[in-house]
Amino acid sequence: MELWFFLAVLSVFFWGLGVTLAKISTPKLGVARVACLISPIEAAMYFAGYISFRGNVAVSAEYGALGLVSAFVGMIAYICFYESMVDGQVAVLGTISAAYPALTVIGALVFLSETLTTSQALGLVGVMLGILALSYEQPNQQHALPKRSLFFALLAFLLWGFWSLTAKIAVSKIGPGNVFGCYVISSLTIPLVYVMLRRPRLMASEKPSRTLWAAGVAGVALNVVGTLIFAFALSMGQASLVVPISSAYPLVTIAIAILVLGEKLNRFQTIALAFILIGLITIGITS
Repeated sequence: MELWFFLAVLSVFFWGLGVTLAKISTPKLGVARVACLISPIEAAMYFAGYISFRGNVAVSAEYGALGLVSAFVGMIAYICFYESMVDGQVAVLGTISAAYPALTVIGALVFLSETLTTSQALGLVGVMLGILALSYEQPNQQHALPKRSLFFALLAFLLWGFWSLTAKIAVSKIGPGNVFGCYVISSLTIPLVYVMLRRPRLMASEKPSRTLWAAGVAGVALNVVGTLIFAFALSMGQASLVVPISSAYPLVTIAIAILVLGEKLNRFQTIALAFILIGLITIGITS
């Protein structure tokens, strides 16, 4: 098993925990409060990553700009993720966003000239099909899906596909540490610009509990840890493999539901889980 594969799987764990906590806290905290958490927490953590791993890699204006664009697009997608989650069916966002690796795989094969063996391709298909299946939850038929929610879900899908592909190029050219510096800038700007543009009204009576605040903080921090690990996985492995593996975070959500909440898998979820596990094992063994 190669290191990039281990790191990609590890990012699944942290992103899965982060998404789970976000699902719990965001609807009650509101996106504006979450954005106010994102800016200082992510900026501080990414700055620590920048200081620790920037190295002596020369950064050209071209690839420095690419790193900044990638960071800004990724942060905008992150905000869209929260907007969609609060506004409508979380299930729809999960299903759509889980498909974004398809864009990255296509882009990596076309623009980065990456290649896959037959075994890797079959494993990749299994992982992506399983992710889509696990991400799908039957929406509540009593509540129609708001068009605004669908818009943000689709936007997150497109932006995350672009982000993951450009992130691969950026970490390859300027190193993960310098990319973290780009994330510092995006963390200090995009969330605050969002709050200023949205101008949300936070009523004094709307005071979330400390538990919700803690869940929100932990969710943001875990997402950063996952992204830091993901960057190193991208620097070592192919984007067409790393991105789909890293997007298997619904596995963690399912595991928490079973182990902590005592929920059980239905036949459909069991088959989807088997597809992901078989796909991951196939890629891990053949890489």
